[in-house]
Amino acid sequence: MCHISPSYVSRLFAKETGENFSSYLSRLNMKWAKQLLEATDIPVSQISSELGFNEPEYFIKIFKKYEGTTPAVYRKYYKG
Repeated sequence: MCHISPSYVSRLFAKETGENFSSYLSRLNMKWAKQLLEATDIPVSQISSELGFNEPEYFIKIFKKYEGTTPAVYRKYYKG
């Protein structure tokens, strides 16, 4: 549509933001996940699906990488 290759857009994004697009997207997804975990009782598997993860286990792994804990523990601690 814009006659720009995906790799060029990716490089431009990284140059302008200092972060590659996949890291940005993961960080944004984790922010949304935390909001859903804090404000709702939606099951972790459904949150995973809504954020575009094919497997809840992978979502849990990525969440733990960014937050240092699992989504279930995060929710339990937050709602305490």
